[in-house]
Amino acid sequence: MRPDDTAALEATAWADFVQRLADHLAAQWPAMPERLADRYPAFITMAVQQALEQGLTQAASVARYVNLWFVWGPAYHGKPGFEWAQALLAAGRDSALATAAQAPKAALMTWRSTTAPAPGQDWLTAHQLVQRSLAELARLPGSRIDPQALAAADARVVETFGKLGRHGRMRPQASADPLPTPRAACDLEAADIRVLDEPGLQRYTLGSGAAAGAWQREPLPLPAALRVDARQPMPALLAVLSHAPDESAPTPPLARLQVRSRALVLCNGDVHPLLGFSGPHGRWVWAGHEAKAASWPVAARAQPLPGAGPGSALAEETSPELQRLEIECCGLRDDASPLGGQQAVVSVWPATQWWLDLQRGVPAPAAVLPGPRAWQRGSTRCRVERDGVAQDSAALRQQFEDGLDAALAVGLQALAAAWEATPGLTQPSLDAQIGLLTGQASLTWGWHYGPGGLDGPALMRVVGDLALAAAQADLQLGGDLSLAGTRNRITLRLAGLAELRRPLAREAPTPPLADVLLGVVARWRFPVEVTLAPMAVGAAGLLQVAGPATGALVGEAGLRPSTRGHSGWEWFVGLRLEPVAVPLHVSDPLLGEQRVQQALLPALTLVHWSLG
Repeated sequence: MRPDDTAALEATAWADFVQRLADHLAAQWPAMPERLADRYPAFITMAVQQALEQGLTQAASVARYVNLWFVWGPAYHGKPGFEWAQALLAAGRDSALATAAQAPKAALMTWRSTTAPAPGQDWLTAHQLVQRSLAELARLPGSRIDPQALAAADARVVETFGKLGRHGRMRPQASADPLPTPRAACDLEAADIRVLDEPGLQRYTLGSGAAAGAWQREPLPLPAALRVDARQPMPALLAVLSHAPDESAPTPPLARLQVRSRALVLCNGDVHPLLGFSGPHGRWVWAGHEAKAASWPVAARAQPLPGAGPGSALAEETSPELQRLEIECCGLRDDASPLGGQQAVVSVWPATQWWLDLQRGVPAPAAVLPGPRAWQRGSTRCRVERDGVAQDSAALRQQFEDGLDAALAVGLQALAAAWEATPGLTQPSLDAQIGLLTGQASLTWGWHYGPGGLDGPALMRVVGDLALAAAQADLQLGGDLSLAGTRNRITLRLAGLAELRRPLAREAPTPPLADVLLGVVARWRFPVEVTLAPMAVGAAGLLQVAGPATGALVGEAGLRPSTRGHSGWEWFVGLRLEPVAVPLHVSDPLLGEQRVQQALLPALTLVHWSLG
């Protein structure tokens, strides 16, 4: 249908509504059309127009407003003594504007309700205008219209026009989704939401003072109860920590969510308030008296273990189970702004708390050359716990020993082969003492309540103590170097220590987790040192080092975001050799003085490893 056709149909529907309203009110209040005669249609048109200008957009709300003109007279809300009416209309307009401004946020919270949705702001305004009018009529002695007559007339208006739906300004149309028409006040005064104490929810903490360095478990602090009232509506997102029902056997304890509601006034105590909780279990509903205080277990989503075994993925930000909480009522008060129905997304985060203790020794010194030698790995001890239960850490230990240490052995063999291939070098040797990620590291991680408790998302808590040597090396390469008629004993040394010592403590939303863990990296550069010692030969030439050599053992080690398709963090090590060259000065009685830049080793990647 073209826009012009839609506008024409809406205009026709609007004209039909106005005519029906005029006929209905003429039959209901016959004295008014008799007195106004041919001015009666203009009276109705002006009343309807003012209803629209006051922000009333529902047909039934407009009809109720126009009905009051027959009681109080035209434009009564602008006359002295009717300041209460002007205040109600102004409050309605302000609330409608505020609701429109929040519409994008509210759209995120839509859900299918089992009862009629709360009435619109204009229905509330019309209802309160009628209720205040009834009170005013009862207060004024000798009123021309008694309150009972107005109440009966208003009920007939609602019955006649209550099924007409929403319409645009001066563009009404019938709707398949009629306006809900609650007749009686029904609203909440407050609600209380809390997590009930459950055994087994504990976290790891690092002791201080006399217990410094000792790890212990303590109960996970429960969040404070959350009160919902007119000053503090329900947050859009609630956080709860719990376990998954199939996480282990026997089933770990689940957290229980409790909601208590207190009604200000109810339309029907068997229907409202209505409490609904929806999720993978389906939908649970409590109505009337049962909804005043109800509690139920909530379960997190089952989280698979990392493919490389427990402890291989650190601080993995797993996904919550999203569920829906609804507290429903009519949301209608005879005066003041109603609290109305409340709803929130409940995100249930895994309560699992992990603890890892890693201890690694430096491999014993080894002579790689001459001849390939089996690499002697350093000792690695791992302990991984999950909520106080020890996990199988064999796979984790194997990745350090058969992964990292084995990769280092392969890199050293490549270095030895490159050294053997150096032109003019005989009797090569390589003695190595080197360790990567050695020392001790202990840390814990797991989801934790944020500073808002139930209000807001959970945060990934990480606490630890690192006393690691990212790299400690002492490599010595030796051999006999024949060059320019000279023979010399040459020695290359690459040595240094790069430490990774720091505490970890992320127990608040700021700084972000990435900012904390990205700093758990050590980088190093161990420059090469070259020495020459002449050997007695028949030639009279002399070879000397003419300046500092170029080249170094460089690398980095620590934590980085996982490169294996999950959201955790992984240990990694990179170790490389920069090209090694040395400036040499050659003194020869026959050939004179000359300076050469002698290349000794090419660039090599020795280790490129990450856990997992």
